[in-house]
Amino acid sequence: MFAQWYDGHRALSESWLQDLHRHPETGFEEVRTAAFVAEKLRAFGYEVETGIGGTGVVGTLHSAKVTPDDPSRCIAFRAELDALPMTEKADLAYASQDAGKFHGCGHDGHTVTALTAAAYLAKSRDFDGTVRFIFQPAEELLTGARAMLADGLFDRFPCDEIYALHNLPGLPAGHVGIPAGAALASADDIDITIRANGAHGSMPHTGEDAMAAAAHLISAVQQAVTRVTDARDAGVISFGLIQGGTARNILPDTVRIEGTMRTTAKALRDRLADLLQDAVRATELLFGVLIEIDVTPVAPVTMNDPACVAAVTASAARVVGADRVIENARALMASEDFSELSARVPGAYVFVGQDGRMPHHPEYVFDPGIIPVGAALFADLAKLRTRETRVSRHTS
Repeated sequence: MFAQWYDGHRALSESWLQDLHRHPETGFEEVRTAAFVAEKLRAFGYEVETGIGGTGVVGTLHSAKVTPDDPSRCIAFRAELDALPMTEKADLAYASQDAGKFHGCGHDGHTVTALTAAAYLAKSRDFDGTVRFIFQPAEELLTGARAMLADGLFDRFPCDEIYALHNLPGLPAGHVGIPAGAALASADDIDITIRANGAHGSMPHTGEDAMAAAAHLISAVQQAVTRVTDARDAGVISFGLIQGGTARNILPDTVRIEGTMRTTAKALRDRLADLLQDAVRATELLFGVLIEIDVTPVAPVTMNDPACVAAVTASAARVVGADRVIENARALMASEDFSELSARVPGAYVFVGQDGRMPHHPEYVFDPGIIPVGAALFADLAKLRTRETRVSRHTS
């Protein structure tokens, strides 16, 4: 039924994608994008609220069977509104028209996927309870979900389950990958400042060498991570910025290091945070420097709920065929603030395969051919989880 409907809708969905792609907006600046989404949802017949957490949008649609005394469930779907602050290098007829901004992660495609599912459900009414579509700002900043929660997202718009998807180059095109347990890693920011009494490069013994201390600390952490963690667990610490010094022959008095830590288990995250502190103290003793370190949690692990995993697996098998469903898909070490939502409401985060460059590459292109895969998956989940859960509630 969805496939036949989408045949007549495909050109419109793809025109939405091209429109949003031409006009990317970065985190908390998605004014035009949010207005575009709200306009479409209202035209479909949804109750629409805007300005949630800044530029977030929520659309709600009730089945005709919902009454004030009805115990039916509410199923929510989340999509992201924001683009990346980078320059597009893909050769597209509908390329970004805003220099330095680019939908290089496919959030325009995710938004259109959710809008397509919303349009279909409004037309077919093939569900029994309530569906909500949550369009979130600032996912790339890993702060948009918290902003919506602080604005009362689940108090104002309660739901029983929540689902999200992401395109994934490297996964066979059109396949659906469903992780069991952790889907995405946690994220922590690491900020380190090493302070020393600087000296001339010819006389390092007259002061302390903050640069050598930084090199030692980075190397020690990388080696220790492989020795103190179970090789079957997933954890990585990476340092991407180091700053210090003014001349080649002067040992600086300050060196700054910035990095990230990602894990797929809270226990491992805590173990690695302790390891960082131990490595800092050891480096202080060895080099005679003073080191300040801050490890700031940014996003928790994105955990998939077992019941939601079972539901999305069943829906995916109906949508793409069981042979195109990859169960127990490997978690990614990337992070997502959907984790903030699924930590409060049972949910699942899944991957839809496509060809081409990985997200965040300047030549990345979202494949419009996977829009119907994600939209049909959302529509089937709405049908399955409102109808089946409603029956179980009535019979329990």
